[in-house]
Amino acid sequence: MKKAMLLFLLVVLSVLIGAAGAAAETAAEPADAEADWTVMFYLCGSDLESQYGFATGNLKELMNCKAPASYLADLIEEEDPSFDRSTIEQQGRVNVLIETGGCAQWRSEDLGIEIAADSLQRWRFEPLRPKQGLPEDEIQNLTLEETLPLQSMSDPGTLSDFIRWSAERYPAKKYALVLWDHGGGAKSGLFVDELFNGDILYLYELNDALANGGTQFECVIIDACLMANLETACAVKDYARWMVASEELVAGRGSAIFNWMQALYNNPQCDGLQLGRCVCDMSQAKYANLSGEQDKQTLTWSVIDLSKIDRVAKAFDWFFKDFGEAYKKYHPLTKEYAFLLRYAEEYAGGREGMRDLAGPFYHPESAMVMDARMRSEMLDALNEAVAYCVRGSGRSGALGLSFCYAAGFDAGDLDVYARNCPSPHYLALLDAITGWTAPDRVYENAEHLPEIDTISEYKLLAEKTMVDGMPCLCVDSISNNMGSVNYCLYRLDGETGQVLRLGRTPCKSFGLLGENAKVLLRANDPMHWPTIGGEPCDLELISEQEYQNLYSIPVRIGRDLWYLRCGRTFTSSSNLRYFAADADYSSEYEIYGLWEGYDEDSQLPNRNVKSLAQMVGQDFRLVWPVKDAPDGECQTSEPMTFARALDIGEVALPEGTYYLQYEVNDMFVRPYYLDLIELHWDGEQITFPEDFTWEGTVTLSMVK
Repeated sequence: MKKAMLLFLLVVLSVLIGAAGAAAETAAEPADAEADWTVMFYLCGSDLESQYGFATGNLKELMNCKAPASYLADLIEEEDPSFDRSTIEQQGRVNVLIETGGCAQWRSEDLGIEIAADSLQRWRFEPLRPKQGLPEDEIQNLTLEETLPLQSMSDPGTLSDFIRWSAERYPAKKYALVLWDHGGGAKSGLFVDELFNGDILYLYELNDALANGGTQFECVIIDACLMANLETACAVKDYARWMVASEELVAGRGSAIFNWMQALYNNPQCDGLQLGRCVCDMSQAKYANLSGEQDKQTLTWSVIDLSKIDRVAKAFDWFFKDFGEAYKKYHPLTKEYAFLLRYAEEYAGGREGMRDLAGPFYHPESAMVMDARMRSEMLDALNEAVAYCVRGSGRSGALGLSFCYAAGFDAGDLDVYARNCPSPHYLALLDAITGWTAPDRVYENAEHLPEIDTISEYKLLAEKTMVDGMPCLCVDSISNNMGSVNYCLYRLDGETGQVLRLGRTPCKSFGLLGENAKVLLRANDPMHWPTIGGEPCDLELISEQEYQNLYSIPVRIGRDLWYLRCGRTFTSSSNLRYFAADADYSSEYEIYGLWEGYDEDSQLPNRNVKSLAQMVGQDFRLVWPVKDAPDGECQTSEPMTFARALDIGEVALPEGTYYLQYEVNDMFVRPYYLDLIELHWDGEQITFPEDFTWEGTVTLSMVK
C-alpha cells in the first residue's frame, strides 16, 4: 500500500514538475520574483484585545493556515530525502505582514509569542510547513520583522508607513489591506487607539493614508463595524479595486480569517472579487456554525466594485438635488422623500445614522414620487457597484451599501461628516434643516436653500384629542409634516418616589374617514408591555422596519451593563401609512443575544457580542433608568438566570401609577417631546387625575 501511494505521488509530482518546467520555459522567472499576493493586516487591538483577546483570536485563526503543497512534499520527502520540494511549493506565493499596536495589553501567550504594548511591531506570517517528527505546536510561523517607537494606529502616517514598508519589502502582483478594529460608519471612521486617548482615524484621514501609502490595492477588507457605506467607498475608491465590509455590527470574533486566508493560499491566482466572495460566504458560514443567534440574524457582508462607485455617488447627489428642489417648492413631495429615507433599514444602535442606500429606491412608493430617470440610474448604479452580499434574516433589508442619514447630528458631528460626504447637495440640505452651517466649498456646486424656520409649511401641527378614553394626537393627513410618533412609558416606584423608564416604542397610525381626512396617532394598549421573568423591560427602539423592529434592553451582569438585542416581528407590515381600525397588529418578540453597547470614550459601537448559550447559568438583572437622573442612576430587578432562550412577551403591567409621553419626530427624524401624562392603572382600567386636560392644538416649529 505504501509503495502504491508513493507511485501515485510520483505520478502527481511528474505532472506538477512538467507544468512548472513549461512555465519556466516561457516565463523564466527568477527565484526571488514578486509574490502573487501581499496581504497587510493592520491590527489596532484597542479594548477588543486588551479586554477580550479578539485580535489574538483572529491571529490564532490565521496561524492555522497551511501551505497547500507541504503535506504532499513531506510524504514524498520521507521516501526520497533528495527530493527538491521547491518544485511543487513555488506554484504560488502569498506574503502576509501584520502590524500590531493601539492596545494596552496583548493576550498573545497562547500564540507562543509576546506582542508588545509599548511599541509598534511588524510581523511576517508563514503558513505551517510541518516536518516529520516535529510537533505542530513547536513550529513558529509568526516572525517579528521590526519594532518601532509607539505611535497612534489612528494616525494616517502610521498606516501609510506600514503600507510602504510592506510593499517595498515584499512586492507582489496584487495587494490586499485588512483594517481591523472598531468602526463608526460615515459619521466618523474607524480604529480606537486606547494608548492615545481613544484616537480615531476619520474617513478623510483614511483617504490621506492610502494616498500617501503609494500602493494600489486589489482589495481592501474592513473587519470593523458599519463600514460598507458610500462615504467609505468614496474614501477608498482611488486606491483599491474592491472593498469588502459590513453594513452592520461585526462580532468581536470578526470575519472567518482562517477560511478565507486558506482559500487565498489554495488559489493565489484569484482576484479581489473572488477573495471578497470568500470573505462573505465563509464569514456567514462561521457564524451559522456558532451558537449565537444574534450573529446569524444580524450578519451582513458585501463586496463593492470601487470602479463603479463614482456612478453611485453622482446618483446620490442627483437624488439630493431633487430633494432640495422639492424642499423649496413642493412641500408634500419633501414629506414623501423623507418618508422613504426614514424607513430604510438602520444599523447598530441608531446613533450613527447608517441606513441602507438601496432601501428608499426599492420601496414600492418610490416610483410614485421620484424622477424615473434618477431612480433608474441609482438602482442600476447600485446593482453594478454591489458585486455580492450576504445577510442574516434579521437584516433582510441590507442590500450591500449604506449611507449616513445625518439630519439628527449636532454641529460638531456635521463638521466631521461634511469632510466625508460626497454630495454637496446633501450638505446644502443639512445646512437648511439643522443648526449647522456648511463650509463655503459646498456652495461651489450647490445653491443655498431657505432655512426651515422661514417656511411656514414645515411647522408641525397636531390636535390633542381623547379616543376610547386614551389621549391621542390627530393630524391632517395632507398637511401632516410628522415623520413618526413614538411613546415613552414610565412607572412610579411607590417606595422610592423615583420615576423609572420602561422604554420607547412606535404609536399606531389610524386613517379616519370623514369629510376632512385625518390621521389618529395613539399609544396602543400601553398597559400591556414586554416582560422577562414577570418584570417589564426597558425597551429601546433601535430600528423600525416594514415587518420587524429591533430593540435594545439594558441588563446588568455583575457590575457591567449589557444590552439584550430583541427582534419584534409583525404579522403584517408595520410601516403602512395608516391602519384600519380593526387591522391585525399582532407581533412576536425574540431575544437574539447580548451586545455591549458603545465604547465610553470614543462612543463607537462595541463589537463584543455574546450568545445566550454562552451565558447559560449566569445571573443578570433588568435595568430601569431613573428619569432625568444626571448621573445615570438606575434601579435593577431581582436576579434572573440566563437560559438558552429567554421568554419575552406582552402581558398586563401590575397596578400602579404610570406616565406616558408622546415623542413626535418631524419628517427629518428629529424628536420633540410633549408633557408627561399621568396614568393610574388598577389592572383593568386607566384613569387620570381630576385636573387632567388633553385638548387644544400643539404647534411644534422646526427651528434651525
